[in-house]
Amino acid sequence: MQRIQFITFDAAGTLIAPNPTVGEIYAETLRDRGMICEAAPIEKKFRESFGQALAESPQAMLQPRVFWKNIVQESISGYCPDDQMEVVFEILWNRFGEGRAWRLMEGTKDTLTHLRSKGIRLGVLSNNDSRLHGVLEDLGILPFFEQVFVSAEIGYSKPDPQIFKEVETALKLPASALLHVGDDPVLDEEAARKAGWRSILVGEKNGPDWRVNDLGEIPDLLAEVTA
Repeated sequence: MQRIQFITFDAAGTLIAPNPTVGEIYAETLRDRGMICEAAPIEKKFRESFGQALAESPQAMLQPRVFWKNIVQESISGYCPDDQMEVVFEILWNRFGEGRAWRLMEGTKDTLTHLRSKGIRLGVLSNNDSRLHGVLEDLGILPFFEQVFVSAEIGYSKPDPQIFKEVETALKLPASALLHVGDDPVLDEEAARKAGWRSILVGEKNGPDWRVNDLGEIPDLLAEVTA
């Protein structure tokens, strides 16, 4: 088995998560503008809208402002008047481009520090947009990564195998030398393996060997399989 030379990480749900929740941030923004709402039903509508949009077409995120405007509108409809929707969207668009809207997942910095100490090159591979660079910088983890590959900048989204090919070309490495870590069984685990990469699924220990509960388990797993 070829030695792993480069590891890419998914971003949202793997390295970072909304802080406190999307519903809380949406509700706070609406309340700041005098609108009456609760976070829980907004969070529920957000999860439904986001899940349905991705199920219909992961490639929709290649047009991030259009994609997120639709999600925001569906999530806060009934709470936000139509004449306020554009202003609220711009506030939220900017808010989620800042580190204060996010938190690091447990074990993130320790895991990245350990992997770098072992000489493994690291990067990010995310269905995301250009705001991600600033978020990672604000949270203090951007220096860990040699490159940040963002779907909206590359022109392809996971699970399209072409996005993995683009990374291979940029790094000048074969698929067999690459490992992807993510939290989605289809967009991360399955897509990476179909592209010829190795993959680790975070958040679900049951199943194939290369699955972990959190990022903190990755160093031990890699030590076992590369020993």
